[in-house]
This record gives sequence, structure tokens and C-alpha cells, in this order.
Amino acid sequence: MAEKKNHAHKEPMPEEPVADTAEPSDELGALQTELEQARTQAAEYLDGWKRTQADLVNYRKRVERDSAEAKVSAACQAAARWFSVMDDFERALKERSGAQNLAQWADGIELIYRKGVAAFEAEGITPIEPDPGTDFDPNLHEAVTREMSADRGDGEILEMLHRGYRMGDRVLRPAQVRVAYKPEDSAQ
Repeated sequence: MAEKKNHAHKEPMPEEPVADTAEPSDELGALQTELEQARTQAAEYLDGWKRTQADLVNYRKRVERDSAEAKVSAACQAAARWFSVMDDFERALKERSGAQNLAQWADGIELIYRKGVAAFEAEGITPIEPDPGTDFDPNLHEAVTREMSADRGDGEILEMLHRGYRMGDRVLRPAQVRVAYKPEDSAQ
């Protein structure tokens, strides 16, 4: 039994616990240093994120401002082509009451019209002028009326009422047309 006491007495006396008490303070210092580094890095990331966000907001404002300026510039250029057309119309209207020869006055109006067409062409705007007898296309035409017609095909254009306009593939205004439809008896 004496051996048991001796054996039991030897176990609680190891020197390792003393070494363990030194490690936690070193480990604590290392963790505090690591925490400070992480906080510094997080602050740098946050600052970088805020700067990037501010740059994005400034970029969006700049793009919106540039876009608005481009629209105004384009509108000014387009309007400038019409100033001389409007000046000619004003002169023609002033001369209307004193015109000796109405045929000459009408010729002047036609010249002004051609000048307006040239201004459209300079902007890349082309007319949509469907001929009677062509098929109605809802992408290019607006049906103002549908009229029964026994001698015309269903959906065939009878007459163009107002010219349409397009710029490239984009329809600015569809041509306004009268469209035929077959009577009920003929359709069967």
C-alpha cells in the first residue's frame, strides 16, 4: 500500500503546468496582435470599399450628365437644320398677302418643303410611304380606319393618310393608313 501512496503522490507534481502558464500569456499576446492586424486590415478594406462606392456614384453622375449633354447637343444640331426652313416659311407667309403670282408663291412653298425633306435626310430620317395595295405591317403602319372592300384583299392598304418616318430600323412615327377588309360573305 505504501507503493500506492507513493505513486499517488508523484502524479500531482509534474512541472508541465508551470510551462503551460507561460504559454497562455504568449498566446494571448499573439492573439491580440493578430486581432489588431485584422482590425487594421478591416479598416483598410472598409475605407477602400467606401472610396470605390464614392467613385461609382461619381461615375454614374458623370455618365448621366454626359448623356444629358449629348441629348441637348443632338437636339441643337437637329434644330439648327430647321432654322433656315422656318425662316423661309416666315418669309413666304409674309409674302402671301402681297403675292402677285400665286403659282410662284406655291413654287416657293414647294422649295421650302424640299429643304425640310433634305433636313430630315441629313439626320438620317427617311419616309415610310406605303403604296396602295401593299400589305399592312403593324411595325410600320398605323391603321386609322378599316373599310370593307370586295375588290381588295384583307389587310391591304387602301390609302396612306399621313407619311411615317424612320431612322435606320427605328420607327419614329408609323405611316397612318386606311386598311381594307373583306366582307363576311366573300371571306367564306
